[in-house]
Amino acid sequence: MGRFTALRSAFSSRNYAIYISGNCLSLVGFWMQRLAVAWLAWELSHSEFWVGVVAFADLFPLLIIGPVFGVWADRFDRKRLAMVLQSLMLVQAAVLYLCIRSGMLTVEWLFVLTLIEGTIHASYQPVRLALIPNLVRREDVVTATAFTAVTFNVARFVGPAIAGVVIALYGAEWAVIFNVFSYALIVATWNLISLPPKEPNPAEQKSVLGDMCDGFRYILERPALSAMFTLFTIIALFARPLTFMLPAFVGAVYEAGPETLALFTSSVGAGAVLAGLKLSVSGKAEGLIRSILINSLITVVLLIGFSITKDRVIATVLIFGFGYSLTSCTVASQTLVQNRIDDLMRGRVLSLWVAFTRGAPALGVLVIGWFSDFYGLQWPNVVAALMCLFGVAYLLGKRRQMRRYFEQNLEETRSRG
Repeated sequence: MGRFTALRSAFSSRNYAIYISGNCLSLVGFWMQRLAVAWLAWELSHSEFWVGVVAFADLFPLLIIGPVFGVWADRFDRKRLAMVLQSLMLVQAAVLYLCIRSGMLTVEWLFVLTLIEGTIHASYQPVRLALIPNLVRREDVVTATAFTAVTFNVARFVGPAIAGVVIALYGAEWAVIFNVFSYALIVATWNLISLPPKEPNPAEQKSVLGDMCDGFRYILERPALSAMFTLFTIIALFARPLTFMLPAFVGAVYEAGPETLALFTSSVGAGAVLAGLKLSVSGKAEGLIRSILINSLITVVLLIGFSITKDRVIATVLIFGFGYSLTSCTVASQTLVQNRIDDLMRGRVLSLWVAFTRGAPALGVLVIGWFSDFYGLQWPNVVAALMCLFGVAYLLGKRRQMRRYFEQNLEETRSRG
């Protein structure tokens, strides 16, 4: 039970406990809708390219919109921004439900609606990440960051598992309507969270572009921080697209339906849950750089293995390991980044983190989807996996510098806290 002391400490913060409670169901709805959209893209087009295009619409706004809202997350009330943006997500989900229900949905309209959802979601991500440290004590940030990732990945496991059954029995629209109600719940939950007034920020007198440039400058002036950004941009560009191409694998390689897609997506989530839970119960920063390097290499190997196998059982095991290793390195990196940036810069830096690490898959999935239409899914994904090795080699050369910057300084901060 001693291993759960850090987790109990984080949950002793009332705001964080309320936030996690409401956010869990909302995330299940989010993942149910994401699976429904991915399956609809394949069902409406039977094209690997269109699956990639719809995923691109979901992710690309992170590259453009995210940094702007990162500035606003530092300027304005983060809680109010979160409430407004999640209310807009509720409206988008309701419109998607009506389009499916009425029979008006085409793959082109699915692209448009997904682009709208992706834009709102891109706006929300830097706000959400910047809010987490405001919900707990300083010494609990490592645990809270990791456990927040656990809830995201629990939903990635539960949401698709439920959605696969719901879509197969009742249709995709029922997965979407569940998301509508889940957003209503999280919007109501924000009313129970009480945060102190936002402190004035001298940087608020600058333009949005000037504040964005400050965020870039902050990263570039810290070589260890920029090295972390470089590695995970590469991983996001070449490894993470696999999770968005799963509908194409299910349809083209296995000639199966939404049940198999739910199996694969839930296996990714199950591996991610195990990784996130391991990090959250430890609450420690020591050894995270080594863990990032090892799990990045494992991610490459598993991506290659999944790309070349045609055995469903082996593929399920490999995608489970992929979820574990990818989450281990990404949650560890996000935890270190969260704890080494100044709060006045938090929104701007984290918005760039979101843009690079979660927006880059938009480009990756578009390119991989295009090549897959011509060469099949196997070799484009194998080549993408090999490209990740350049990022791992780069980080390997910076590992000592990064240990000093992230792990040693973080442990000193925690001991003072």
